[in-house]
Amino acid sequence: MNGDAASTPPVRYTETADGMRIAYVVAGQGHPVVVLPFHQNHIERRWIARGLTSRLAAHFRVTTYDSRGQGLSSRSLNRVTPADYRADLEAVLQAAGLDSAVIVAYGGFAHVALRYAADNPGRVEALVLICTCESFSAWPLGGMVTLAEENWELFLELLVAKTAPERKEAIKAAVRKSTTAADYVLLVKAFASSSVADLLSQVRHPVLVLHSLDQHWLSVEEGTSFAAKIPGARLVFLNGDIEPSEVEGTRAVRSFLAELGIQPVEADSPQARFTATDYHLTERQTQVLRLIAQGKTNREIAGTLVLSERTVERHIADAYAKVGARNRVEAAAVVRRLLK
Repeated sequence: MNGDAASTPPVRYTETADGMRIAYVVAGQGHPVVVLPFHQNHIERRWIARGLTSRLAAHFRVTTYDSRGQGLSSRSLNRVTPADYRADLEAVLQAAGLDSAVIVAYGGFAHVALRYAADNPGRVEALVLICTCESFSAWPLGGMVTLAEENWELFLELLVAKTAPERKEAIKAAVRKSTTAADYVLLVKAFASSSVADLLSQVRHPVLVLHSLDQHWLSVEEGTSFAAKIPGARLVFLNGDIEPSEVEGTRAVRSFLAELGIQPVEADSPQARFTATDYHLTERQTQVLRLIAQGKTNREIAGTLVLSERTVERHIADAYAKVGARNRVEAAAVVRRLLK
């Protein structure tokens, strides 16, 4: 197993009635939350990126998965429909033994979640719907399909057009791991005619709608219109582009669920406390993080551990990636909270 995979919870598999192998993971403690896939999904890649899904797992018991045509699940599809994506969701819910849960879903998969909730009201406690719309005629799907079919690399460039320059290559690499041009085109075509216009006014579940302020596929106006048609829905705009800020998104979800009486497990509680083993930290990486928490410089750490500064820098980079820290302040917070 490579270092990236080692940072992910154990991957499990279930099978749909039509023979698709669906990869899923379960992590965290507390109230059950199911996160449906994003349009380009790979559960290992998403987990190590420390996005919304893995951050929610610090406060809830999160189940997430790759749908067919994505990540570690069955690939090379001949055809796919929204009903097929629903079958993937149902297979994972059954395999994970979930009778009810909060459901979090993005884009086209928000339509899957809404239809599932309408047919199974007692099994869905609340919905968090991210960057979605009433009808996918609002998305420039025709152009997306044509470009993805004709020039996959140019499509990836457009996908990250508004992303910070230092993140572009990493995101494109993650998408290449997540899907192929052919499977992605099938997904887009599956959602192209999807509409939930018949459902929105009938929704009775608590709903939180999150929308990125800089979402270049779907305007702020579309997000506003979508939320306005759901009785009692709360709309929150967040910083972000293709996806909302993971930090702001986690905060918004926690606040929304807390108001429903679904309390998050606090990071300092025994339930939520991870150990170095949970993060797959090596002994040396653990030592380095502890010294960072003590305020030591790289040079001081090198002297204490009798290592070169370059080696210390490598251990720091690897440890940061595993625990999701971006700087010394965040790393020190992780140590204080998790490595007691």
